[in-house]
Amino acid sequence: MPSGVLMGQLQKDMVRRHILASSGAMLFTLLFIASSLLAPDKAPPAAVILSALCYWGGQALLLYWVASGRSRHYPDPGMTPLFMIWAVAFISLTFYFCHEYRTLALLGYLMVMPYGVFRLTWRGFLGVALFAIASYTGVLLLLRHEGKLVWSLAYELLVGGAFFASMLAYSILGREVSLLRAAYRNKNHELRRALARIEDLAVTDELTGLHNRRHLLTHIDKHRALANREGMPFVLAFVDIDHFKQINDQHGHRVGDQVLAELAAVLRLSIREVDLAARYGGEEFVLLFSGLTLGSAAKVLDRIRVEVMEQRFSRSALPLTVSVGVAQYFPGEEGDDLLNRADRLLYEAKRLGRNRVILDSQEPGVLQNVT
Repeated sequence: MPSGVLMGQLQKDMVRRHILASSGAMLFTLLFIASSLLAPDKAPPAAVILSALCYWGGQALLLYWVASGRSRHYPDPGMTPLFMIWAVAFISLTFYFCHEYRTLALLGYLMVMPYGVFRLTWRGFLGVALFAIASYTGVLLLLRHEGKLVWSLAYELLVGGAFFASMLAYSILGREVSLLRAAYRNKNHELRRALARIEDLAVTDELTGLHNRRHLLTHIDKHRALANREGMPFVLAFVDIDHFKQINDQHGHRVGDQVLAELAAVLRLSIREVDLAARYGGEEFVLLFSGLTLGSAAKVLDRIRVEVMEQRFSRSALPLTVSVGVAQYFPGEEGDDLLNRADRLLYEAKRLGRNRVILDSQEPGVLQNVT
């Protein structure tokens, strides 16, 4: 199903289309009333007014059903076939009351058909056309049975043939438009999938499947704005593989890539959905913890450090340790300053012997060592 915003726009478009079509129906209604008054065999005014009110009452009910969103789960949320069938039934009633002006009814049927060209499938379109033909034929036979209309079979066959040909032409047109619409819909779906794929590639690191540096920086800016506006804390952690160059030198870059991908999986599974894991570059990763303070994030990061130390990575079953530098955002701090502060803490962890988590306290310049 479309999203809420898209569905709301589609709903507005459907209502607008129905209202525009109703303007033509209003004109036809006025012609119907005028014809009934001018016809030699005048219909009872009460019956004419009641018929018009009945039609517009049904039209208003259908329009309300669409505008209220009650039809959004239907195959055609715009309920186009029902609108068309209801209009055809009203035109047939017009034909019955104003049979002297049958041309008005025939033109009315033809006015209804274009309404479904861009919405119905060709089968639905043909179904409405056959309903119109059956309605016209039924009223014609009823009028003859009641003795209100005398007609020549040859003439009626000629008129009926022209009417049927017109309906058939509209059905063929509806089929072609339906095929074009289906092709356009499929192509549009393919383009949306391709666009989604491109957008995903633009923010994803190909090797690890984590977010890339560009997406991380965007995410930091959003969290800074949220923290500055609402005071919501967040923590940034640099995670670096210890002695990763030795792994590449001794086992090759393919094994090194396996290690990076497997460590990325550990990081992804170790954080919440609201947090973010990104590959910053090389063997460096960044974790962003949303809504956590330094102490809470430190516990998670030390658990990750221990988990990494206890696992073996790649097909070579290599042991691994990581060093971590952790910094909490200070209101008003620039994103680059936060990253540099976390990066300096990471190198402090390296200097102190690796395989440890170094974090800032709430006061700038004060370091805490978590091992």
